[in-house]
Amino acid sequence: MNVTVAESDKLKRKLSVEVPLSEVRTAYNDVFAKLQTNVRVNGFRPGKFPRHLAEKRFKEAMAGEALQNLVPKYYQQALEELKLRPATEPKFDNLDIDKTKPLKFDVELEIIPDFDLLPPSAFKLKEKKAKVTAKDVDGQIEELRGARAALEDKGKPAAKGDVVTFDFRGTIDGEVFDGGSGEDQRIELGASQYLPDFDAQFHGIEDGETKTFQMTFPEDYGTPQIAGKEVHFEITAKKVAFKVPPPLDKDFFAQFGEHETEKDFKDSIKAQLENDRERKVREEYSNELIGQIKKNYHFDVPQGLVEQGIDDYEHRLSHDDPETLQDGKKLEKLKKEERGNIESNLRLAYVVGAIANENGIMPDENEVKERFYYQAYMMGMNPTEIAGQEMGRRMVMQIEQNLITSQSLALLSEQVIEQGRGGEAKSGAVSKSESGAKAKSGAVSKSESGAKAKTGAKSKDGAKAKTGAKAADKSAAKK
Repeated sequence: MNVTVAESDKLKRKLSVEVPLSEVRTAYNDVFAKLQTNVRVNGFRPGKFPRHLAEKRFKEAMAGEALQNLVPKYYQQALEELKLRPATEPKFDNLDIDKTKPLKFDVELEIIPDFDLLPPSAFKLKEKKAKVTAKDVDGQIEELRGARAALEDKGKPAAKGDVVTFDFRGTIDGEVFDGGSGEDQRIELGASQYLPDFDAQFHGIEDGETKTFQMTFPEDYGTPQIAGKEVHFEITAKKVAFKVPPPLDKDFFAQFGEHETEKDFKDSIKAQLENDRERKVREEYSNELIGQIKKNYHFDVPQGLVEQGIDDYEHRLSHDDPETLQDGKKLEKLKKEERGNIESNLRLAYVVGAIANENGIMPDENEVKERFYYQAYMMGMNPTEIAGQEMGRRMVMQIEQNLITSQSLALLSEQVIEQGRGGEAKSGAVSKSESGAKAKSGAVSKSESGAKAKTGAKSKDGAKAKTGAKAADKSAAKK
């Protein structure tokens, strides 16, 4: 095989590959042998029809199969010989085959960029302690008791901490809007379940009392239909109740596991709070590092992936905000912003992949499976049915990438914190890998099988994959 490469851009490559005539003949021989086994020709015994007849009758089919046998194989060999790592799907050209000549074909692609990983000293994190006090434990227990409290009729005006069962009706310009009415709703006063202006209307209300009032929703309210709008509400209190928390006894403890004493229960709550706070600290570290990675790295990324992200963005706009597509100036401004987001998210994915490769970070198969099953069930799907489908494969790829990202950022966080303490950070994350600090090619490129990996283009911070849509409001005034 002969192969030459031309650089048309920093990451664009054009390969010219020549496959020897001997290999072309072998490919045709293999195709003919397969025809003899699987095809019957009238007038001939099975497998006994002459080759010249097959080459005349099945000329195009034989050429196509020979190409299928040769092109992927020698394309892969060319990549290995030139030590190229593709970031985009290859575009083949000049795929004409002649059984009497060597096969020559061209292929264009973009490659994964090479870059040096920055040392931990290039990043800054302020160490945070996940400390839990006795007051924190008591507060958590009171929340648990409050959530399981019985409700008793108060017979007096509602005050902070009381629970009011109510009906409501909201209108804009005299018309009830979608989600603007409901019955037997509940609000715990002062619990931040609803907007403060809505909550305030229930303080002092009594059983059976009806109130009307106006309130203006915030401009950035999650429901565009009522964001920034003035709404007229009518509410009727059906029952005002106060909460009676359960006692701290064995029956209460049993709802949270096997705890014989109050001390055992409190120790368990403390351990849970410590785990929660440690996880929160890790997330805060990761989010800070993501911002710093995007700020500190400036290497080129494959423009084919960027353009694909822009196309996806315009497609989303056509469904979510079609009017924007008609506003040329606004659209160009949004696309420019989105291009920057896509490029920084690609760099983030490559850096994360490089850290993972340097340190042998791989997602745990059992954890991937557990998360896949959980996500499938949450989406109302049978995981065993979608596992072999494109959707299932994409879900698994995203789960794996999320795990790699979290583990890689956690490692970098440890290095940065350790260095901040005056220690010496260990890791290959401070060096360049043998192949140029390679990012894991499956992280942001299209794999050899053609499956796309997410680039995070939709997310502005690129930190997390969204696990679900925003829940619908139970009522128009609910946060």
